[in-house]
Amino acid sequence: MAEYECSSSCLKQWARNNLLLMLTMVGVGIGFLIAFTVQPHNPSIDAIIWIGMPGELFLRGLQLLIIPLIVSSMITATGSMQLRSSGRLTAVTFIYIMAAMLVAVTTGLILTVAIRPGSSQGSIGDVTQLAVYQTQDTFADLLRNIVPDNIIAACMKVAYTNYDTKPVVVEGVNGTNVTKTIITGKSVAMTNGTNMLGLVAFCIIFGLAMSTDRNATKVLLDFMNAIRITVFKIFTVYIWTLPVATASLIAASLLRVDNMYDIWSSLGKFAATVTAGLLLHEFLWMPIGYFVCTRNNPFVVYYRVGRALLTALVSKSSYATLPVLFKCCEGGLKFHKRVCSFVLPISLFKGDGSALFIVCSSLWLGQRADIGMTVGQVLLIGILTVILTMCLPAVPSASLVGIVLVCKSAGVPAEEVGLLISMEWLLDALRTCVNVSSHGICAGIGNHAMRNVLWESDDMNYSGVNAETDLEQQKSATNDDDDRYSDDAV
Repeated sequence: MAEYECSSSCLKQWARNNLLLMLTMVGVGIGFLIAFTVQPHNPSIDAIIWIGMPGELFLRGLQLLIIPLIVSSMITATGSMQLRSSGRLTAVTFIYIMAAMLVAVTTGLILTVAIRPGSSQGSIGDVTQLAVYQTQDTFADLLRNIVPDNIIAACMKVAYTNYDTKPVVVEGVNGTNVTKTIITGKSVAMTNGTNMLGLVAFCIIFGLAMSTDRNATKVLLDFMNAIRITVFKIFTVYIWTLPVATASLIAASLLRVDNMYDIWSSLGKFAATVTAGLLLHEFLWMPIGYFVCTRNNPFVVYYRVGRALLTALVSKSSYATLPVLFKCCEGGLKFHKRVCSFVLPISLFKGDGSALFIVCSSLWLGQRADIGMTVGQVLLIGILTVILTMCLPAVPSASLVGIVLVCKSAGVPAEEVGLLISMEWLLDALRTCVNVSSHGICAGIGNHAMRNVLWESDDMNYSGVNAETDLEQQKSATNDDDDRYSDDAV
């Protein structure tokens, strides 16, 4: 009887703790049900817009919280850490970022070369080539955005290279009519969007400057911390609208896709290759890397960030998922909040899933054009993907622009890159989910690497009647990973 009561109590506790997760899964099912029920009636554009309205409002609300969250988190994290700690954490973060990108790109290269998903595909009608972006301009845009000329404007505008172009219709590789773009001039322009790269760079410098004189900047640090706490309180209430938003976004996304089955038959092999690569990276390479670095169970991290992964699948945006990921890492995984505040915003600028998608797409286009690529060309595509994924221009469909950049540099025709747009609704969601998982793993590795340094810093700053006892209890709660994993298993 005691065991039964314990099991019943544990089940109720699990249900209470995961109520939002279960409601979100219900929302997923309702979203598919709405899509397959409404689709036979050929809904109008206005009907689809109103079906997707709850989801659109949810995403707008998340975006509203992003800038206050990132600014306050980054300044609080860097301003409250010793310079030695910040330098070490930065090194650990960027080493993981580069290693994860290299592994993802290598996985994509091997799978696409081995499976050859584009070798048996025929040409599909006339296609239009996206505007060509030159590699040098990509790096120039990166530098411009790292150093914004107006920090307020950086919250609303992003710099990019604008091309004056002239369309020319020529005969393509497979005899199809292809619209190529000839560049006639260049200029620096601003487009709507948040310059996250510039904001993060400014916040890191601002926080490090504050850390050099903590007595004089204590009031400002407390103010930033108060903003961070307030944003999290707003988010804690707002996140309960996620189930409704999930159903709305899924239904609207599926209803916007025309001829879904024909698209799958023509690009299915490519989608299956990319999906296999993402699954390998998600469930093999990242867990192995996490276990080697921390000697802890990586799937506990996946379980605790499950809510963030569902948000990533629905929103298809790592930025929109950031508040959820903060909550999961700090509340569920008990990672040190300084590590989360520093690592998570920085890790947004790398995307393992996006890199894998770009390298597979570039090779797929080469296979469709029946080009016998050399080993040197394949390696060049991999190296360019690692570099360009971290500094894509601020234009719509950034991954597709990255594909064009890689193909242009490697000498691969990219006339049919527009075909990949038809698969964005599926592959974008999957690769965003992989990106968010990698952000959580990165935070876990950073938390493990910085554990002793952070507690030393807390020892110096902590004060109170029972300071020593309370601090030891906090250390025990944070450092005893094995006991926490055993509780999760129960």
